[in-house]
Amino acid sequence: MELLVIYLLKSALYTVVFLGVYWFFLKNETFYRFNRWFLLLGLLSAFALPFYTYTYHVHLVSSLNLSDSVSTTAVQKDTGFPLWIYVLAGTYLAGICFLMLRHLAGVLKIQQIIRKYGCTSSDGFKLIETPEFKASFSIFNYIIMDNKAHSSALEKKLVLAHELSHVKQMHWVDLLLGQLFCTLQWFNPFAWIYLDRMKQNHEFLADEAVLLQGHSIAVYRATLVNHTLGTQVFALVSSFAQMDQLKRIKMMMKPASGSFRKFTVLLILPVLAFFLWAFAKPELIISSGPVSMVGQPKVVQKKHLITVVQKKKTVATKPKLREKAPEESKPAKMPSIVVLSDPVDSVIKQESVVVKIPEVKPEPLVFVDGVERTSMNGLNPNDIEAIHVFKDKSAMAEYGERGRNGVIKIEMKKANKSSL
Repeated sequence: MELLVIYLLKSALYTVVFLGVYWFFLKNETFYRFNRWFLLLGLLSAFALPFYTYTYHVHLVSSLNLSDSVSTTAVQKDTGFPLWIYVLAGTYLAGICFLMLRHLAGVLKIQQIIRKYGCTSSDGFKLIETPEFKASFSIFNYIIMDNKAHSSALEKKLVLAHELSHVKQMHWVDLLLGQLFCTLQWFNPFAWIYLDRMKQNHEFLADEAVLLQGHSIAVYRATLVNHTLGTQVFALVSSFAQMDQLKRIKMMMKPASGSFRKFTVLLILPVLAFFLWAFAKPELIISSGPVSMVGQPKVVQKKHLITVVQKKKTVATKPKLREKAPEESKPAKMPSIVVLSDPVDSVIKQESVVVKIPEVKPEPLVFVDGVERTSMNGLNPNDIEAIHVFKDKSAMAEYGERGRNGVIKIEMKKANKSSL
């Protein structure tokens, strides 16, 4: 449920971005084909971009050799959803079902009309003349016209040319995607405004196609005013008099817009980049190894050589040993230990046993559920719930000099805390 809410929120935000750019920079321009592709791009982006989440890597080096079953993040137990979550989910699904049934009912109504009145095929489209509707419209490759409309032959010709433009330019594809998007985003008012702008741009394209055929602008405007929408038309259709007639007449008289205005759509790129950055998630990568000492003073440790000497024979060459007073008692013969720092010649003949002490690596502080431990031996990786590694300044700021080698805090699972 949470993933669905996040997806719908992202999709709604992308819709607002594309609608805002179109509303402020493109809706009054005359490059209608460019606007159509821009609106389609926005629709597809609102569908697809929410599925993508930008991730960046965060590398963490741990001195623990943990199995793959240990999770570095706290695992939240599933406690179920509250009642209001189920109410919202039910309402959302009910809205989707209602719109799907309405669209299905409209398609079934068109099929009934086709079976009742029949159709004539011509030039890639199918014409249906029926008195069921008081407005002409097209759906898919069907054009439906009122056979009882009190229109002249010229007006019928212009209306047919207009609807045929919708069919040839396949505007029904845009409407199908737009209706599907609005079905998923039925609670979002910007989605319905977005679909309305798409339909309006379709009418601009059809009007332009009719006028490019050489028809009179004055006659076409008069035909547009005469054919007002008398009945409600289905959501998936393109109607001749469906959109604002005054706006369409105004756009017919407007001179062609400069091509440089198309570059205003580039304003959407930084906005999309910001959204991708805002929804980015870190990906934690843990690798086995010693605790990082980056940023700390470098400590050079030398290996010390300790020589244990057992005195066997002594031959004094020089200087001569003084004679001891008789009252001085001779000390008992004890083996001596001499530490040799430099390889110099000695007057003492000796036999040596060399013992090498290996280098001791600094160990970090270890806390298990807030209790300090000397080592991590005895911990079962399957009982560990979370691991937090602190290093460098963050460790020394909290633990002082003791945290120089890093601090590892381990949280055990609740079921194993008492046994620990």
